This record gives sequence, structure tokens and C-alpha cells, in this order.
Amino acid sequence: MSLVSSSSPPQSGQSVRFEKSAITFVLSSLLGAILIFLVQPMFAKMATPLLGGSPSVWNVSLVCFQAALLAGYTYAHVLSRLTSLKRQLAIHGVVLLLGFICLPLSITDALGPPDAEQPALWLIGVFALSVALPFIAVSATAPLIQNWYAYSERDDANDPYHLYSASNIGSLVGLAAYPLFLEPFTKVATQSQVWMLLYGVLAVLLLSSGFIVARKQNIQIGASVKPISQKALLSWTERAKWLGFAFIPSSLLVGTTTHITTDIAAAPFLWVPPLALYILSFVFVFSKKPILSLNQTLRIMPIAVALLAIVLPRQMNLGTIAEISSTLLALFMIAMACHGLLAQRRPDVSRLTEFYLIMSLGGVLGGAFNALLAPVLFSSTFEYPLMLTLALLVIPTTQPNLNRYGRYALIALTGCIVFASFVRIQGENYLHDIGLLSVLIPAGIMIAYRSRPIIVAAAFLASWSSATILDELTTATSERGFFGIVKVIDLNGMRMMLHGNTLHGAQYLDQEQELDPLTYYAPQTPIGQTFNDYPDATNIGVVGLGVGSMACYAKAQQNWTFFEIDPIVIDLARDPTQFTFVSKCAPDARMVLGDARIQLQNEPD
Repeated sequence: MSLVSSSSPPQSGQSVRFEKSAITFVLSSLLGAILIFLVQPMFAKMATPLLGGSPSVWNVSLVCFQAALLAGYTYAHVLSRLTSLKRQLAIHGVVLLLGFICLPLSITDALGPPDAEQPALWLIGVFALSVALPFIAVSATAPLIQNWYAYSERDDANDPYHLYSASNIGSLVGLAAYPLFLEPFTKVATQSQVWMLLYGVLAVLLLSSGFIVARKQNIQIGASVKPISQKALLSWTERAKWLGFAFIPSSLLVGTTTHITTDIAAAPFLWVPPLALYILSFVFVFSKKPILSLNQTLRIMPIAVALLAIVLPRQMNLGTIAEISSTLLALFMIAMACHGLLAQRRPDVSRLTEFYLIMSLGGVLGGAFNALLAPVLFSSTFEYPLMLTLALLVIPTTQPNLNRYGRYALIALTGCIVFASFVRIQGENYLHDIGLLSVLIPAGIMIAYRSRPIIVAAAFLASWSSATILDELTTATSERGFFGIVKVIDLNGMRMMLHGNTLHGAQYLDQEQELDPLTYYAPQTPIGQTFNDYPDATNIGVVGLGVGSMACYAKAQQNWTFFEIDPIVIDLARDPTQFTFVSKCAPDARMVLGDARIQLQNEPD
């Protein structure tokens, strides 16, 4: 028995109608998505402690999962080209069985301990060996189940995309279930066992759905395939639009997560809200009755980004809640707009698996751009405002961007940047608050011209540029690596090291005071008092190097060891042109690169 090719699904009423319910299709979609979003935080939970809890662990992991999702969608696309559904089911059954090789899930030790020099490559390798195979098998569920549903002869079989909405509801359930129920109350080993059990249930549901279709179909494909309809004909321009609409929100997802966890607040599970809103946008736009129409979304989105433009500058200091809320709102509205444009352009079901394949490719490229390429290209998080700008350019318009009033707006925006530069050069405190008008005026222009994408994008760039010019930290030298951005800046007679919004130490620029430990390393602090109480200590280990302030408590005959996970911090602390604590007070101190919780296990008692 064989099935019609997915190139030309039968129309409703053409063959035998089903009496069976669609429950197995819905449950397969839900459970597949739940498993996908249970394993992501589970893997991050296993891997993050091994790499110092860096937010980059989640970002690189997210790219790995997006790449595996792309592999699953590619596999589903190729499998759907087979002429026999029985053959599709047999092959997918074997793939699901092979997934059990990696179960229950755990972090492989085949690659040894984390490589502090190349942590991203180590993490990618661990993912490939530990999780990739069952994840790819599960990730093929959404396109496969929708493709099979298209042949179910149900009344809505010609538009199975609503199952993608159900799938993303499952994603939200899985994402919420982990931090709320699994993580607080179960051990990782138990979580892995639960995941393996649900994986088996999914295999049964998914194959059952395929068999329901297979036993009702009796049409041979190949010679009698109908010509592809005009609706199914696609240009490469259309494919490029799918790719772009998927790329932008995926990049912003990673950029928003990085911005929140490094520039606003470092707290557990702060990566959950951005991902949840990103998924929720899929639920809304692919549902049969979206909560917001695409036109409403496109009108609101520039306003949300304008609010973010006001809150984004560090000088505004409007509070953590306002910063996080505006950041999340902008991400959600942009995801709603881009994914809404994707949903609007979804093709005939004969192109369904290709649609998901290209959408997944855009997601992978967006995430990889932020997590892997941007740290090499930019010394700051420039990719975040860049993607916000590109997002504003997708707004469709029927109005001219550069009529007389549009030109007036561009002149005003240029004036704002010039004024911000003037305020920065003058350096007078009383001008600072006035200078913030160069941030607020462009935000107002964004709202007033929200239906003109070029003006709106230019206004956001003007607001961001003015804020950057006014920020005194822009004079800092920056180095960016896997563990974040490290800045060195001279302020108020001191040289400081900053990691995100965290101060990692400071040193007086005055040579007479340069070896006096400052901040929480000063003599009157608990650390200073400890060294005063134990002057005869022989072997001293320090977790976290910072600028090396503690080196100046070193005495003759003492053996000092610093444990530091970030090679950039080690290079800066040992460079006498930057900080001199280490070079002058403990030049022979041993530096151990890596997570101290792991490295200390290799030290003598």
C-alpha cells in the first residue's frame, strides 16, 4: 500500500473520509514540542555549571538546538518526498529507535573536561554526542505530522498549519514545566528518565498517526501526480523573505537574552521569558484566530521599539523592571510581526516541509550570527541594535518615506546626533540631562512616522547613537569572548575592570597608591581582615582573579594560585600596561585557567 506524494495532497472529498479523530495528530504535536523544550533547559542545567554559569552557555546551546531542529526539518523534508507512507513510517521508526542509544540523557565524558581555550567548540561536541540524535528524531515531528495530516481527508486537511500552533503550545508547556516543576523537585537523573519515557510515548503516538493515514489511502504516486498548482509555485525571492523573517527574531532572541543577563541583571532562568515570548508569537500567528491581526501588530511594533529606545540608554536609569519589561515587549512585538508575515505567506501544503525547512534555516542562521559570529566581529553587543534596526525595516508601507516631512525628520535626527556630540565634548554636568533630549526626540519621531520604515529605522539609529555618544563608558577599551565583554576604563583617578554591569576591581592611577587594594579587596573588608588574622598561611588559592588586587597581600615564601575561567581577564590582569597588582606583587603566582569548581579537584589537599 502506498500514499499520494506530498507534492500533491488529495483534496477534501476526493477519497475515503475519516471517521477517526485527529487526537493522535494533536497529541503528537503537543508531546513532541514538550520534549523539545524540556530537553533544552535540562541540557543547559547539565552543562552550565561546567562552564562557570556563563550566559554564553545558553546562547551556544540554543544555536546547537536550532541546528539540530534544522537537521530534523531537513530529514522530514527528504522523508516526505518518498512515494510510500509505509516506507516513511518504517524509516522513521528506525530513527526513533536509534534515538534510544543516547537515552537516558547525560553529559558525555568522551571529550574530557571543558576546554577553557575553546569552550564553544567543546560544548558543541558534547551536545552532538549527548543529545543530538534523539532531539533530531523528535524535532521532525512537527513537519511530518502536518504533512501526514494533509492526507487525512479531514475538512481542514488542506490547511494543517494550525497544528503548528498546537505544537508551540506544547513548547510553552515544556518550557514552563521545567523551572516550575521538574527542576526544583527532581534530580537531573530523574528528569532524564522522565524524558525517555515520554520519548517512547511520542514514538507510539507519531507512528499511530501515520498508520491511520496509511490504511485509509490507496493511491499510487509517481506517474499520476497532478501538476503543482500556481499557489505552490515559489520564487527564490519568496524563499529569501521566509529566511529573513525567521532570521531577525531568532537573532533578537539571543541578543535580548544576552542584553538582559549581562547588561541588566544576572539571575537564574532569566533566559526563560525571552524564549517563552518568542514561542508564544508562533502560537498566536499560526492559530486560526490570532489574538492580534497582522496590521495591528505592525502598528504597535514601532511603538514598542520606541519605548525600548528610551529605556535602553544606561543614563536613563529607569530601573530593572522597566528595562526588562521594555526589552521583552520589543522582542515579542518584533517576533509577532516577523512571524506574522511568515504565517501570512505560508504556502500551499505541497510546499509545507520546505516552508518549515527554510524557516528553521533562518532560525539557525540568526542564532549562530549572535552566538558565534558576533563575538568575533564586534567588541560590544552591536548586533542587538543592528537587529532592532533591521526589524523596523520589514514594516510594509504604501506611503513615501522621503517626502517633504520625511526629509524634515531626517534633518532633525541628524541634529540630535550633532547635539549629543556637542554635549559630550563640553563635558558639563548641567548639560547632561538636556543632552538626553537627543535620545527622546528620535523616539518620538519613531512613533509619529511608524508607518514609514526607513524613517523609523533611522530614528532608532539616531536615538541609539546619541545614547552611545553620551555614555562615558564608550571611552572604555573592550574585549569580548565566550564569557562576555570585559571593559577597562579610567574614571575618577582609577582604572576599573567591568564585566557587563559588574565591577571586577579597580586600581589607583597615582603611582604612590597604585598597590593599595580597592573595592571589596581593601584592607578593611573581610578579605583584608582575613589576611591580617592569618599572616603565616603558606598555600593560598584565590577563586576569581579580577584585576589581581589580592596579589598585594602576598608575602615572601607564600605560594599563590589564582583560578580564573576567562582568559581575557588573565591577560588584562597580567599586563603591566593595564594593571600592576600581579606584575609587581606576585609575578610568580600560578594561574590556572578553567572553572575553579573543576580545577580544584585536581589540586593537592
